[in-house]
Amino acid sequence: MPIWIPIIIAALVLTAGGTAVLNWRNILTSFRGKKFAILGARGVGKTHLLTFLTRGSIPGNYKQTLRPEKVPSNRFQLGKLDLKIKETRDLPGGHDEYAEWKTLSLEADVIFYLFRIDKLMEHDAKAEDRVRRDMKQIEGWLKERPQFPVFLIGTHGDLTNPDLTTIPANALGDYRDRVHALPVIKECVLRAGGSKKAKVVLGSLKSLEKTEVLVFHIFSQLQGQS
Repeated sequence: MPIWIPIIIAALVLTAGGTAVLNWRNILTSFRGKKFAILGARGVGKTHLLTFLTRGSIPGNYKQTLRPEKVPSNRFQLGKLDLKIKETRDLPGGHDEYAEWKTLSLEADVIFYLFRIDKLMEHDAKAEDRVRRDMKQIEGWLKERPQFPVFLIGTHGDLTNPDLTTIPANALGDYRDRVHALPVIKECVLRAGGSKKAKVVLGSLKSLEKTEVLVFHIFSQLQGQS
């Protein structure tokens, strides 16, 4: 079920201490009218992510060094911000829908590709095969529009061992290294244009707070791609 969204995103700024903070009141001109294609198989969280972006909220200021469940209460409702969604087309996630995936992707400025990181860390053969087939298709579309970035978004991090959402901050590096060492992730990054274009973002959509954290990290990475 790919999803196409033109969206206006707020800015990411750095405080004097170097802490990443989302400043929703400073809209970057470079983000105006950005279009996103949200792709992925069934059950990875595409509809959840779309619903959050259109109806949910996100912290006005979230420190990346905090553990994921510690999100400040200072939130903004996305619908009350200058965030515009002009059209949404929600399509099936089956691989037989690649023609429509392609149409949406070629209309987009950024691709979000969602997958279940818990399945990949378990070396689930079916999940790995699906991700590889999807990314092979996306690689072909990138040749037509090589300038747009791809975000590889691993969901269901709360089901991994260890649980990504409760892991201590000093163990996050080892966790990410383990993910990036997976052959299927290495292949995905290469097909998406290499590490400078493809960004791997990991998290969970299990709750509002966990979704806020994941979206924050996506936007943080997006700022570096603008």
